[in-house]
Amino acid sequence: MRKTFELLQKNWLDLVVVFASVVLLNFPILRISASLFSVYVVSVVIWMIFVKPKISVRPYCLHKSYLYLLFNLVLAGSLFARIVEREFGSHASLFFVPVALVSLLVNKDVALGLSLFFSVSHIFLRNLQDFPAVFLSTVVVALTTANIRKRLEIARTALYAGSVTVGYLILMFYSSARNFDWKESLIAIVSPVVLSIATLGILPYIEYASLIYSNIGMMELGNLNNQLLKNLSLKAPGTYYHSAMVANLAEAAAEKIGANAILARTAAYFHDIGKLRRPYFYTENISEVNPHDELSPKLSHLIIQDHVKAGLEIAKKHRLPVLVQDVIPQHHGTRVQRFFYHKAKTLGEELSENEFRYPGPKPQFKEAGIIMLADAVEAAARSMKNPTAGRVQTLVEEILSGIYNERELDESGLTLKDLEAIGEEFTRILVNMFKSRIEYPKEEIKRVISLAGDSTDKQNTKKTQNEQIKDDDSANNR
Repeated sequence: MRKTFELLQKNWLDLVVVFASVVLLNFPILRISASLFSVYVVSVVIWMIFVKPKISVRPYCLHKSYLYLLFNLVLAGSLFARIVEREFGSHASLFFVPVALVSLLVNKDVALGLSLFFSVSHIFLRNLQDFPAVFLSTVVVALTTANIRKRLEIARTALYAGSVTVGYLILMFYSSARNFDWKESLIAIVSPVVLSIATLGILPYIEYASLIYSNIGMMELGNLNNQLLKNLSLKAPGTYYHSAMVANLAEAAAEKIGANAILARTAAYFHDIGKLRRPYFYTENISEVNPHDELSPKLSHLIIQDHVKAGLEIAKKHRLPVLVQDVIPQHHGTRVQRFFYHKAKTLGEELSENEFRYPGPKPQFKEAGIIMLADAVEAAARSMKNPTAGRVQTLVEEILSGIYNERELDESGLTLKDLEAIGEEFTRILVNMFKSRIEYPKEEIKRVISLAGDSTDKQNTKKTQNEQIKDDDSANNR
């Protein structure tokens, strides 16, 4: 009895949402009956087996916003489906919008579970004969909208969903189970097209409100014309170049192990966005004088560590996706800033490693772990001298092994097999990047420009010359 009570207490919100969904699918009939209760029980079982477990895995379980988004889509989708059904019938792709949105914003597995949930709940309240058409068309929507990268690709989903429904109607006609209805067939073809347009229309608003982005939204966000990335390229060009290289490494590694490559690339672009606050304190942006030479190691550590806090503030202000916000602190995890720690020891300061640690948390999902690895590898590879293939491979192996031994990847979900694949991909990309070009034959070229070693001196010289010319003109006038 106690276990049952704890189970109900833990899942009470799911039970309420399922009940509300069943009632909305039966709207405007609000009478509680034995048949409605039996449909509710079946729907609860399907939800707990095929939907709830899929949303309880990383990274979706890290944010309740994923669960609340699913609940809202289920309730709104149930009411919308009932309205469409009352106007156009059961073959109007009733659940196209909620299932497509879940597939785009969460993942395919949750959308497939939702397809079964919607189909069973609806058909048990209506006509079991139409279950195959409703279920198959909804499954097609879930499968074909998963991982789409272009808005136009959803037209293919509409075509497939309509074809499945029309095919079912034709099959039923030839089996003499029902008469062929041209109006019903036309609705089956046209409704997915209209609903696909509605899906794309509402998608940006859901992304902005929930901070949960589809792959389409992620690709638009990762456009290099994004104002944040433009500011980074102007104020911290070294960090911008570093972020672009990390993005290339992370995307390739994610594709290699079956993670979300678009999320990896987009998050990598913004992982160091906090360096916009004090760009001149970071190695890749330092031109001549290193400001850390005048600071204590502990103060340098605090300044460098501040880019994580600043990055989160900027990300929240600009409403970046929740998973991109997660990567900003997680790509450093709880690692120690070794350079300043060893500098402190050299100066004789008695400080522990913990005083030079990043606040964390450790990477909580695969893409965050990949970006941590890519960030460390890119930074180390940039300082390599004579980067041969063997040296690059050794460097990658040492860095990946070091981070693994620090237990920074324990919560990321990355396995040793994944690390081997990631290491191979990093090595391949870095070796190709460091390949030297052939030396072109030198030709005699007549110089038409001459660049000064110091642009400031050149400007000052021009200014002096201009002032001298003005003085001469004044003298002549006099």
